[in-house]
Amino acid sequence: MDKAMAYIDKLAAKLGVAAEHVYGVLVKQSYVFGIINIIVGAILLAGFAVLLRLNYLIIAKGESPSWGEEETIYYKLREVGCGMLFIVIIIVTILAVIFGMVALFSGIMQALNPEYYAIKEIIDTIGGK
Repeated sequence: MDKAMAYIDKLAAKLGVAAEHVYGVLVKQSYVFGIINIIVGAILLAGFAVLLRLNYLIIAKGESPSWGEEETIYYKLREVGCGMLFIVIIIVTILAVIFGMVALFSGIMQALNPEYYAIKEIIDTIGGK
């Protein structure tokens, strides 16, 4: 903790401001990062809902190729294309929910306790991590 305070004092001396001002700026910045993470997480989770609906429409409304005279390469390619689209949408859906949850939880923690993340940033800077 002494190293952290020494770092803040050195940084404040170089900037020509009080150490309390530097710490206050770091706390406000951590709070802003928290709000941004909450917004990004909410957008990703909303995207997850849209992608989930799109997956349902592909599965429920998907048309099977004709088995009569019209069975051509076109229908087979369309079937493969829909299958690939389905796989891509599933992967993007899974990634959206994972990143959305991580961003949302991280944002909530930063918004509720910005002082911890300000001190953590100072310690990480000192430790070189």
